[in-house]
Amino acid sequence: MRAVRFTVTVFSFFLLGSVGRLLAQDKGKLGNLSNEVLLGKAERTFRIRIVTAAERYYRELNERLRKQLSTLEPNDSQKQIELDEELVLAPFGLGHSLLYLHHYPEALSVLESGLKIYPDWAHSHSSLLFFQDPLFTGPVLSDLEKQVKSSRDNVPRLLYGYVQFFASNLPVASSSFSEVLAADKENFFASYFMNKIQLTERQSSAVDLEKFNEKETDKLPVDELINYGSSFFKKSDYSMAAKLFKRAIETQKDVPVVHIAYGDSLFALGRFDEATQAILKGLEIYPKYAEAQINRRDFYGNPSEFDAQLQRLENYVHKHPTNLNARFLLGYNYFFIQDYDRADQQLQAVLSDKSFHSSALYLHDLILRFSGQKTKKPL
Repeated sequence: MRAVRFTVTVFSFFLLGSVGRLLAQDKGKLGNLSNEVLLGKAERTFRIRIVTAAERYYRELNERLRKQLSTLEPNDSQKQIELDEELVLAPFGLGHSLLYLHHYPEALSVLESGLKIYPDWAHSHSSLLFFQDPLFTGPVLSDLEKQVKSSRDNVPRLLYGYVQFFASNLPVASSSFSEVLAADKENFFASYFMNKIQLTERQSSAVDLEKFNEKETDKLPVDELINYGSSFFKKSDYSMAAKLFKRAIETQKDVPVVHIAYGDSLFALGRFDEATQAILKGLEIYPKYAEAQINRRDFYGNPSEFDAQLQRLENYVHKHPTNLNARFLLGYNYFFIQDYDRADQQLQAVLSDKSFHSSALYLHDLILRFSGQKTKKPL
């Protein structure tokens, strides 16, 4: 079996908890099996749709994970531990099994615990084929849809979005998670996946621009406006990108990534004051966007253009050091190329102004967190 090193905060492990017990006769039998054998049995039985058996195997692995984590001290000093791969994957296998058994609250609880232990899960497993199987997953989706329509409970909405995310239906997943965040802005599960969705949208491949008709933009839904805007940005047509992102904002004002994308386009056009206001609006709606350690250069078809634009902003700030919009924008751009020392220097300069304080302080706190992290080996 393979041990994997994770950079995590130990006290978050205690959110895992026990999610039930095996029958006494099962415990004796399963307790003699290695983690590797148990995972193999769990995966095979799940694959042939014997979900009840899969759930027992995954539950045993999850219980072993819980016991291993319970031996750790709940403090913030120990940043890395060794975990067997079979144990790290256990919460997700158990959560999926519970989902197909329609045990939704428990499924959500264990999946959320898994994400807090292994936050790279969605990046490393961006598509799960069994969620795309209509015969297997259809009944679950149908049941979740009924519950979403008949109740304001977040559990079915979150799980519906989870299934759609891993079935590669990102617009549907985004809509489901957005509904939750509208009422509960701090919801960890919805925030985690919205962050992943927004990052995917910004890094998605270009759409077919030959089909684009500017005269028909008023008929396009927000998702298509964003896709076209991102593609024009990638093609260095920042003016058209800005027009499309602005149109998307006019269509739906509460999508944070659009405000930020609009601000990035205005930055590329040298309209620094307007860019800052758009970005601040996006961060106000959804500050956790900044937790994704993305690199601004990756949004460009030609990253050297970003370097030239950043140089232009640096020159402007040098000549106009009292322009706080420009200084925040410079700190923001340094932040998203992971130049944290220079980012913090600019952010500190605007902290005293209440217009920038909240976002600048949030970025400052993230800089302290990111600067103290060690490189994490992906599973």
